[in-house]
Amino acid sequence: MKKTFKYIFALLFSTITFTSCDEDTINQLLGEGDTVEALKQALSIGAEAASNELGKEDGYLNDSIVRIAMPSEADAVFDVVNALQKNEAGRTILKALDIDEKLESTMTTLINRAAEDAAPKSISIFKSAITGMSIADGKNILFGANNAATTYLHDNTYSGLVNAFNPTITESLGNVRFGGYDANQAWEAVSNIYNKITDYKASSTGKLALAALKVADKTTYNKIDAIQAVNTNLADYVTGKALDGLFSKVAVKELDIRTNAAARTTDLLKKVFGQLDEQ
Repeated sequence: MKKTFKYIFALLFSTITFTSCDEDTINQLLGEGDTVEALKQALSIGAEAASNELGKEDGYLNDSIVRIAMPSEADAVFDVVNALQKNEAGRTILKALDIDEKLESTMTTLINRAAEDAAPKSISIFKSAITGMSIADGKNILFGANNAATTYLHDNTYSGLVNAFNPTITESLGNVRFGGYDANQAWEAVSNIYNKITDYKASSTGKLALAALKVADKTTYNKIDAIQAVNTNLADYVTGKALDGLFSKVAVKELDIRTNAAARTTDLLKKVFGQLDEQ
């Protein structure tokens, strides 16, 4: 499967890599029909490979390119939590708030697990768009910009992918578990930190503690003062980030076959690239 994937993507991206080749030359080497058919196979196999790779456990979580971080307002909450750990005045507040110190890593794991659960759903949608590709579409991709293939897939599948991913991710957020939470429970706990901080700031004990913190660490005090409620729709957020990661992964695979000579691992792959090298 790996060798087949590399071969098919070589056919797709050889025209981009070797820009001195014109359209007539490529058609003479491969044939117009073969060129477009190879493109369809390349996109189909590449999309399936990316979907399956991301659909494995840790497919998103352990990949720095596609790993889904928490929404920005949740990051701001945990920035405060982490800052409170740095001095005694802050730790006093943290203890009073009774915040699970592992919640940040738990939440990150859970949203990536939900994305991994949904990733295989993309395969059939990708293949449907690829099957409908015309010869004109194929030529536009082959002789277009470096990201023409990914752009074609994005333009022709994104809305369908959203419709397929969102229900799956919504379900997964209630099913995937880690650290004693499912994702929805963890997200509720993240959201409630804001309420805890707000209520604590208004209490007499909290006012005294915050006054001490202001003296000890004014930067952290200001972060607490500026913290905002967590209002992100988690399913919509994870869906969008999961699809961003999916298209990024396809693009990475494309780039590798365009630029990595070591990817020419079969005789036919070497022959095709060799012909193009000579043009």
